[in-house]
Amino acid sequence: MVERLYYESPGTAHFNVKFKSGGLLNRLTARELVGLTTREIEFIYLVESKRNATPEEIRALCKGTAKSKG
Repeated sequence: MVERLYYESPGTAHFNVKFKSGGLLNRLTARELVGLTTREIEFIYLVESKRNATPEEIRALCKGTAKSKG
């Protein structure tokens, strides 16, 4: 099990990321997605929402400009 080195407040969104290279990372936070390029991502699954992210959401997450909903 991975231990987070920073505080995650209740309600933190988590993402599963599938890369085109075949790798899969589970339960990442938005902070961990900043800096990835959209070309290397096959899809991002929003765990709590139980749906795939749209291309616009993926771009915003990679840039660090994603707005939280709710």
